[in-house]
Amino acid sequence: MRLFLGSDFHVDYRQNLDWLRALSRADFTDDVLIVAGDLSDELDLVKTCFDELVPRYRKLLFLPGNHDLWTARSGKGPSFDKFETLKTLCQGYGIETSPMAIGKTLIVPLLAWYDYSFGEPGPTIKRGWMDFYKCNWEGLNPAEVAERFDAMNVIPDTSGFDTVYSVSHFVPRLDLMPARYPEKHKALFPVLGTDRLERRIRELGSSKHFYGHSHLNRNKMLDGVTYINNAFGYPSETEISAKTILQVADL
Repeated sequence: MRLFLGSDFHVDYRQNLDWLRALSRADFTDDVLIVAGDLSDELDLVKTCFDELVPRYRKLLFLPGNHDLWTARSGKGPSFDKFETLKTLCQGYGIETSPMAIGKTLIVPLLAWYDYSFGEPGPTIKRGWMDFYKCNWEGLNPAEVAERFDAMNVIPDTSGFDTVYSVSHFVPRLDLMPARYPEKHKALFPVLGTDRLERRIRELGSSKHFYGHSHLNRNKMLDGVTYINNAFGYPSETEISAKTILQVADL
């Protein structure tokens, strides 16, 4: 059995959805796929993705990204209600959203939101970052949203497992971004992730952590943990995204 990772499929773009639909229906039936967020803000498209992926894999684990929690096109209700709707949808499909044990390996999803622990956003981000317009947190600021999601995390007893992996949508530490990252893109750093995730990763004793959101594919070891991002990304992002589902472990 193999463990595969993908994130940020953004199937609002037809070519991304067509790619997903073209995945083999025979090659992965004994494997596990982690989808680390950002399928679509449209629930019907999320369902379409699940309809395509569930028959192809032995097991799926999903946790939502920021785009999945937008509500501007789905009634403008609270984003935490959208989160609960997604959890219920996953339950109906048999998709895991909680810590998942496979033999002696434990895979732990970590919920998060950015809290500006990577820096304060500048005027460009404050004006243009779509989460600020398309999510509805009922008056909570990002740090309060991050705290609420972190409080939902289930940190299980890992003593009976040989291997622990963790997964988030958001970036767990800022030094995963390249030192020579273009200056114009560094404005995004405050909305990439949170230091809370790194604390949870260390608490779990993860040997590998999988994440998404940045659309920048990475495989980097820091302080004894291997961090892997395998984002599919937007159609135009052909240099920073591999456009594949990546095998990240044998189970």
